[in-house]
Amino acid sequence: MVSRDRAISTVMDVSLALLIVSATVLMIGIFLHSDDGSIDGDRADRAYQTLSGSTVTISYDMTRENESGHAPIESEHFDQPEGLEPDETPELYTVTVYDAATALLVEAALVNVEYDGRQPLAYGDEVERSVDAGTRGQLVGADDSIYAVATWEPYANSTINGSATIGDRPPRSADISSTSATVSTRLSGVDHEAIAEGYYATGVDGAAAEIAALIVDALFPVAQTQYTLESTLTENSITKYDYRKLALAFGGEDLEDDVDDEITGTNPNTENANELLADALAETIAEDMRDDPVRDDLERTRRANRGDLEGFTQDAEPLLEGYVAVETVDITVQATE
Repeated sequence: MVSRDRAISTVMDVSLALLIVSATVLMIGIFLHSDDGSIDGDRADRAYQTLSGSTVTISYDMTRENESGHAPIESEHFDQPEGLEPDETPELYTVTVYDAATALLVEAALVNVEYDGRQPLAYGDEVERSVDAGTRGQLVGADDSIYAVATWEPYANSTINGSATIGDRPPRSADISSTSATVSTRLSGVDHEAIAEGYYATGVDGAAAEIAALIVDALFPVAQTQYTLESTLTENSITKYDYRKLALAFGGEDLEDDVDDEITGTNPNTENANELLADALAETIAEDMRDDPVRDDLERTRRANRGDLEGFTQDAEPLLEGYVAVETVDITVQATE
């Protein structure tokens, strides 16, 4: 097993609105697993270095249908900018991004967000397809076949998550070298103390409210999102589409209507929209926490520290550090000859 630190800088186009924000992807751990100690066992580690060191350019079209036959601009939730018809200005509906292959894979996993097994955003498939195609093009002629999976799970066994792959999954009979890595996207800093204080005050509901706020602010960073909501170009339409689709997933049509009131008009309010989404998402997170062993661990810790918030927070933080991972994405790279 080897451990190395690497840094990857990722600059993402604001027009993607959801999750595609300026962020630093920092390698905080990489662990190589091999069936033997030979030099050949380092293939996956070298493959990861290749991916992280390869700059890939991807382009994807917001008018393109996904695997289910749906395109974002065909949705009732997508407002086409006035005077910017796709047939007349197709370039405004095509997004081009370039970065390290690993950074783009992380990006694809985040845009490919699922909630309760459903994928709210129709362009997630298109992003993943573009990253896969762009990476394959960059790696033509490589000695090894590379397969990589990125997975975002903001807390253990969460209802909301995302994943993306590049390459072809190797057959089980193949000689596979595998490397796993955890990267921090810096989408949102996790305040484990605040989550602990929330649990101490009102139990699972208090902790869930803190986690939900972290997730929603990661999905819609206030400053960048406010900028896009005040724009008159395509990014405005994409941002509103993202809000509406996630609101519909989190809380149905009533929540969508409430969120829509906050993101439309002459004075859109990102903070209010985020608060509405977080309140709805918190209910699901609370249900997930009640079904997870962390709830019993936190409850025992609270009983042991009854009347002592500082003591509870100190004991609870390590439990929450193992449970909450809003800002991290796991990557697995497999290499075969």
